[in-house]
Amino acid sequence: MKKQRLFSLLAAVVLMTAGSLCAQTSDKPVKANIPFDFNAAGKHYSAGQYRVNAVSDLALAILGQGSESGFVFSRRAESSSPSATTKLIFHQYGTSYFLYQIWVQGENSGRQLPMTRVEKELASNAIASPAVVVAQK
Repeated sequence: MKKQRLFSLLAAVVLMTAGSLCAQTSDKPVKANIPFDFNAAGKHYSAGQYRVNAVSDLALAILGQGSESGFVFSRRAESSSPSATTKLIFHQYGTSYFLYQIWVQGENSGRQLPMTRVEKELASNAIASPAVVVAQK
């Protein structure tokens, strides 16, 4: 209950500060059909259609169907060359997938999610295999 109240308060603060949207995804939400269940910021998401929108310099909204939605903190990721495709990159450990980065075609910067405690535990015992899902702008 306390966690849910904290999340609601955090979501309200993020939405109120949405004036500083990230340029690469504010006008162009990233849409993807993710063929596997995955985790982002400690929340489980089922396979399916998703849209990822920047809501501030620090947060992304992951929008699926029904209750398959949430907010995640992210930070800027830089590349020396523009991304060739719009894509979501996941870290895979066995059958577990964790959203890692979001890139938009033609952009040198993307978004990166921090590793959760669970992902850090898995990473300490195995090397992540990247799983790339091509998306649309």
